[in-house]
Amino acid sequence: MRSWWTAAGWAAGLVADRPALWLPGALAWTVTVGWLVLVIGVARPPGTAELTFLGAGLYTSGAWPWNVLGLGGLLAGLAALAVLLGALGEAVLLRGRRASAGTVGRIAALTAIVATPVLVALLLLGIALVAVAPAEFNAPDSGADPLVRTLGGVLPVVAVVAVLFLAGSTLHAAAARPIAAGSGFVAALRTGIGDLRAAAPAAALHVLVTTTARLGYLALAATLLRVLWSPIGLQLDVGQIDAGVVLLLVGFVAIWLCLVLGGGALHAWGSVTWSRLLGARLQGPDGPIDRMENSPTS
Repeated sequence: MRSWWTAAGWAAGLVADRPALWLPGALAWTVTVGWLVLVIGVARPPGTAELTFLGAGLYTSGAWPWNVLGLGGLLAGLAALAVLLGALGEAVLLRGRRASAGTVGRIAALTAIVATPVLVALLLLGIALVAVAPAEFNAPDSGADPLVRTLGGVLPVVAVVAVLFLAGSTLHAAAARPIAAGSGFVAALRTGIGDLRAAAPAAALHVLVTTTARLGYLALAATLLRVLWSPIGLQLDVGQIDAGVVLLLVGFVAIWLCLVLGGGALHAWGSVTWSRLLGARLQGPDGPIDRMENSPTS
């Protein structure tokens, strides 16, 4: 516990003193969970009737199941792009100006390796949804929302996905540092697992705190954007676009960018704390941090 407080406090001071860390952190934040802030804040969630219509349209289409496979391929392509951009942000956080295309590629490959169990679990989740959703949405009205019943039916698979995601992200954090230093994948994974064992239970506490902080920040930012977007959305729905709406849009975008930077600072703090806990050397965008035991102001 004490070692985590020391590392977290040191990282917070360092990130506050080096705003250049926020930008690569913002990139990594945006392509991992930060995009949800904008989606939740702006998009209107589909209702049960809309989901029923969409599911029925996909299932009864003459292109079934190729339409679903095509949609899955599109999502896979977007996920691959997100992995590359996230690897770029993480490489800059770890190596700064010394980050090369090779470093980005190795971190992206590491992400693909540790994400494989999560992808398999997501595939199982998709199969479970296809199996459960039609029966729940076509069942006689029992007073419960069919979407809630569907999610309840696949809840164990969702829990497995969440556990695998946390385990994969933790292993990724530990192995990315030796990967960025030039180690091979097998050696980096072995080193990462050893570093996690040496850093426990501080590493486990860091996973818990960072996950809670990111979810809390995500909820806060999405709620703020939702409130700000409400009057803009009402004006756009009626087709009324005037100078006032334009000013509101400009203010909305400005606040969203500030929230992205805040998410970047949070991501950078988590990454730097990992480096401190794991005893890694960090190369920030502003220059090298040669010795992790130095104070932020030294």
